[in-house]
Amino acid sequence: MFKLSAIDKHDWQKAEIMNYRHLILCCLASSALNLMPAVAQETKQPEPKPTESAPAESPAPKDSEYLDNRSTPETLINSYYNAINRQEYARAYSYYASDNPPQPFPQFQAGYENTTSVSVLFGKAVGEGAAGSAYWSQPLAIKSEAKDGTVSVFNGCYRLRLANPAIQGVPYVPLSILDGTLEKSDKPFEDSVPEGCEAP
Repeated sequence: MFKLSAIDKHDWQKAEIMNYRHLILCCLASSALNLMPAVAQETKQPEPKPTESAPAESPAPKDSEYLDNRSTPETLINSYYNAINRQEYARAYSYYASDNPPQPFPQFQAGYENTTSVSVLFGKAVGEGAAGSAYWSQPLAIKSEAKDGTVSVFNGCYRLRLANPAIQGVPYVPLSILDGTLEKSDKPFEDSVPEGCEAP
């Protein structure tokens, strides 16, 4: 039987201890490597999102979408100024009653040649019926901006008429503007709408 000398036995024990320590260190290193991604994931702070600056205040955009609605006095007048803002002056002119145009078309168009945009605020329309037609008075204020940047505010009333649709013939005549009276306002746009208008 092979026997170890005292020296050999001491060296063997020393080697065993070294191997044992090496094994423990390897286990610890392996555990540390396995834990590192999890620890890194837990401690990783979310990247800050880039700061979004508040949008700069800009003037109200001009009407760009086509609007043609004659359902009510308010929607008709909105359509009228939509046509003005889009420089569709023939369409704007068509919202007036054919038997009561405001002026010849060339003069009407020339009156808006320096206008870049118009905004409108409305009061409550007042309506009444008479002789087969309905009439409305529509209080409003408008803010007009000229090509040179000048802003003017006006207020007043529009009168509108709709002949009874049930008894109309052909061609059908929709709700139309009879006339309008506007005066320059010294108040801010938001405070310029008249409280009311005379009965239509």
